[in-house]
Amino acid sequence: MELAKIEELLAKYWECETSLEEEEELKKFFNGEEVPEKWLHIKPLFQYYTEEKATGVLGDSFDEQLLVQLHEEKHKYLKPKGKVIPMFRNIARVAAVALIVITAGYFVKEEYQQKKNEFDPYLTDTFEDPNEAFEETKKALMLISKNFNKGRQEVKKIGVFNEAQEKIKETEAL
Repeated sequence: MELAKIEELLAKYWECETSLEEEEELKKFFNGEEVPEKWLHIKPLFQYYTEEKATGVLGDSFDEQLLVQLHEEKHKYLKPKGKVIPMFRNIARVAAVALIVITAGYFVKEEYQQKKNEFDPYLTDTFEDPNEAFEETKKALMLISKNFNKGRQEVKKIGVFNEAQEKIKETEAL
């Protein structure tokens, strides 16, 4: 085989541009006896390809090594990253805090209600007899009703004024 052609094929091989047929030619050349001294360092590479293709079997330790690596990877992700705390303790703590807050809220509300009744005389009953309270309420509502009726009469007067104003505008527009 011509050395120039082999040199050209090697250049293509290192650039990853060879076809499978060209690679077979290189394997045949480098597995032969007559390899120039300048390419002796490349010969083991092509011999390795040929030997591996012939055996087609991985080493005995390959399966073991693979299983060990897979086992290590699996345990790497399964290891807990933090401290494990029983859930009951957390629930009990939260319940205790909630109970304290609710109890404190109840007592604060009771205290507020007592003080509010002591200091606000308008919130206490002013009448002992319910009928008397009813009569006073009726008087107050009648007073409000009378004042509303006066206001309604004044609004009617404004309504008459508005009607007159509209009539004037209509006559001016004609």
